[in-house]
Amino acid sequence: DSDDSEELVVKSADKAVSGDLPKSDAEPASEGCTPGRLKSIHRSSDASPGALDKDKVCGSRGIMTPPREERCAPEGTSSPTPRPQEAPSSKHPHDAGQGQPPPGYLTQAQVDALLKRQEAQFQERLQRVSQSSDQKEKDLHSKMKEEQKELDELKSAVVEVTQSREALLKMLEQYKDMLAAVVKGKSTIDKDQEQKFKEVELQRNQALEDLSNVEAAFSDVHSKYERTKQVVETLRRNEEALRGAVVEYENKIKRQEATLVTFQKHAEDKMQQASDEYENLKRNTDQELTKMCALLKKAEVKIVSLQDQLDSKSRDNQELTLLLDDLISKMGPST
Repeated sequence: DSDDSEELVVKSADKAVSGDLPKSDAEPASEGCTPGRLKSIHRSSDASPGALDKDKVCGSRGIMTPPREERCAPEGTSSPTPRPQEAPSSKHPHDAGQGQPPPGYLTQAQVDALLKRQEAQFQERLQRVSQSSDQKEKDLHSKMKEEQKELDELKSAVVEVTQSREALLKMLEQYKDMLAAVVKGKSTIDKDQEQKFKEVELQRNQALEDLSNVEAAFSDVHSKYERTKQVVETLRRNEEALRGAVVEYENKIKRQEATLVTFQKHAEDKMQQASDEYENLKRNTDQELTKMCALLKKAEVKIVSLQDQLDSKSRDNQELTLLLDDLISKMGPST
């Protein structure tokens, strides 16, 4: 979703910098935007790509950004859409009507804040994923150590049970030999051997009971070993899944960083193109202004000349009127 929103921003920036905007929107809103100052801004942007000092940008319209409707991020993303700000009013009369920025356009400071905010979000997301992965890996290793320790204990118990079983089997063999000897000498020592036989039988029964208990314990240990083996296998699969998720997040972050670098480079190219177009427009405007000033000066000179002629004619008419009145007054009495 963030990749789609960045593509929308790039396309909108292309439209804003290209010739699709009206002429009044492309002109600067501040009288401080001179060609020399724009060249210094261009040199500073070449010295550190992607970083423009907002103090060097003329007014609040140093860079034109796409309209607010085109910069809306898709649903579910966190890309902010800053509100447009008003540009400072122009001081020149010929800049009247051009001081207000078009609705939906951003300043360079807002674009920088947007980029910094996105980078902070990416860093925060990477840090959360890394911390979660490290914690899960630590828990997994700790649990594996505990399971391995329990497995070692179970193995040692199995060894002890096996040794005890072998000892019991040897003891049973000895008991069998003793029983055979008792049977052979039964005629002479019947009572004593019968008592001993009962004792041996009791011991045999006890040994068989112990053997049964040992076999049950061995079966229990074996079942625990199988369950532990399954748990270890499950933990191993979980570890592999977590490692795959970490690699996927790292690749996604790298792609987003590459997209951000491409967008910055594209924006710098468009700013250079806009600066060149502004230079041409400024040069043409200066020529037209010089021409209009010359015509105005010529008209003022002509007006002054006509005013002098009018004053001269008025004085001549006044003098002629006085002469005529004088002649009429002199000729009046004689008639």
